[in-house]
Amino acid sequence: MPLLYALELLIQIYFAAHAIRTGKDRYWIFIILAFPVMGSLVYFLVDFLPDIRYSSKLKQTGYKLGKMINPGKHLKLLEEQAKISPSLKNKKELAQAYIESGMFDKAIALYKSCLEGININDETIIEGLSCAYFFKRDFEQAKESLLNLMAIRKSKKSDEFDLLFAKTLEELGDIEGALREYAAIVKGYSGEEARCRYALLLKRTGKTEEAAALFNEILKNARLSPAFYKKAQKQWVDTAKKRIENKFLKQV
Repeated sequence: MPLLYALELLIQIYFAAHAIRTGKDRYWIFIILAFPVMGSLVYFLVDFLPDIRYSSKLKQTGYKLGKMINPGKHLKLLEEQAKISPSLKNKKELAQAYIESGMFDKAIALYKSCLEGININDETIIEGLSCAYFFKRDFEQAKESLLNLMAIRKSKKSDEFDLLFAKTLEELGDIEGALREYAAIVKGYSGEEARCRYALLLKRTGKTEEAAALFNEILKNARLSPAFYKKAQKQWVDTAKKRIENKFLKQV
């Protein structure tokens, strides 16, 4: 009997650890721990066993390849996976795939369905929802979602979503707000996109000297940086170079 209890405990610990590691909904942990035998059995049949099907070497090595070769099939696979095992992780993967496929309304609906209970303030869900609204060009809703994200994060910064907020304000025509956000981002932003977008907006508002200074800073950063950085930032470096050349030609 003591051996049986020890085995039961080990199974509980294993399944609880698996649920945490794979991002399963937290209620599974409660079920596994509160109902030692039945909870583990239900988790095994409902969530663990279906996952085995999708955690094979095919998923690990062929996931990206399959996504590129047959995106429709990849999407159906994720839909089936989320239907069989509707964990938070599976739903988020499916919602991301919807965004990548341009199915923004489906992504929004799925992300919103995840924002309940203990996940009401889940930052990763709100990030995905914000992106879906932005790419759908529903900038009012994107702004509302991003403000919610910022309120949850408080003083914590995020280059990607701070920039998305500035871009959203620009799309909404809040030029002063966008300039203010870009100015706050550029000093600590890793890359040239924020600096370039800020310079372009300054140029649009007639602040050509400030814009030129930022374009020159981008070109200087590129000259002093290794090849991989130049390649990664090529779009923004090329934009800065073109704007500087155009300014010079107009002066000649």
